[in-house]
Amino acid sequence: MVKKQYAAVDIAKYVSALLVVCIHTFPFIDINEMLNTYFIQTICRLAVPFFFMISGYFLFRKIHNEEEDKDVLKKYLFRLLKIYLIWTVIYLPYTIYNYVQAQSGWMGIFSYLRDFLLNGSYYHLWFLPALMTGTLIVYYLYHKKGMLFTLKIALLLYGIGYLLNIYAPLWEQIPFISFLFSFFTKTMTTARNGFFFAPIFIGIGMLLAKTRRIPCRVAQLAFVISFALLVIEVTLYILTGMMHDLACMYLSLIPATFFLGNCLLTSKIAYKPSYRSLREDSLLIYTVHILFAQPLLSLLPNAHIVVYFLTIACSQIFATLVIRYKERVPLLEHLV
Repeated sequence: MVKKQYAAVDIAKYVSALLVVCIHTFPFIDINEMLNTYFIQTICRLAVPFFFMISGYFLFRKIHNEEEDKDVLKKYLFRLLKIYLIWTVIYLPYTIYNYVQAQSGWMGIFSYLRDFLLNGSYYHLWFLPALMTGTLIVYYLYHKKGMLFTLKIALLLYGIGYLLNIYAPLWEQIPFISFLFSFFTKTMTTARNGFFFAPIFIGIGMLLAKTRRIPCRVAQLAFVISFALLVIEVTLYILTGMMHDLACMYLSLIPATFFLGNCLLTSKIAYKPSYRSLREDSLLIYTVHILFAQPLLSLLPNAHIVVYFLTIACSQIFATLVIRYKERVPLLEHLV
């Protein structure tokens, strides 16, 4: 049986990887700070929820509430863990350098161990442990209580995370609440993790895998409306002083991600073999780009748009070389 291929999904994966690079290089900040804020906090913030959603979709297409599901899950998690550990080792020189610069002693080691489990061994790698944790939560709830209950719990977790993430400036100003919030940030650092952030978007992927699609035209219109609501939501946070660098858990991302998934999965774009390379490139660009972005930002602190394009170019060259030579050099196969 020939597997169905999704051209729009592979293209969207690649574009999403480029948007993640934007988040870490601030390409428009030297041109207009407000433009940079809106671009990152609206368009770019769709990228990671999309990755969670589409990962959940392709996993739960294989999940049928049977005993074999455990083998599917184990294989999936093992692949993610392998990729995470390999990239953790690759980023060790940067990790050690940051540790020495911070002179944080034993507390720095504790923070690293905490981050390794919850927030990523390097800051952009948080997606991988979050995907593993979120997948385990959604899988367990789905098998025990069914899809509707799973989505309710995932939505509740996201709601808690939303309050912790978006309203951080408010909690820091309220006596006693600020103490509790400080305890939370010292133990978990952020709500943008596999417990609060990931489950709802993985759950949306599960929902898309288990239900029929909304008509493409309807999904497109609903996505446009959801994105407009996202822009309005971001504007409200800017006007009320709630916007901050770590803000990312917007309410409008939930419907926007759902309708975006519907649009992509019902797209009629003809599939080409070259789109497979976009799929593989997207993961490599996501994982490797910080290796290039950090030194480039140090060398060109006032040329962010240049840093962005140089980072993309270096990351793409790296991805192309890995894909081209992974059959000759088996070690490279473990990077994707």
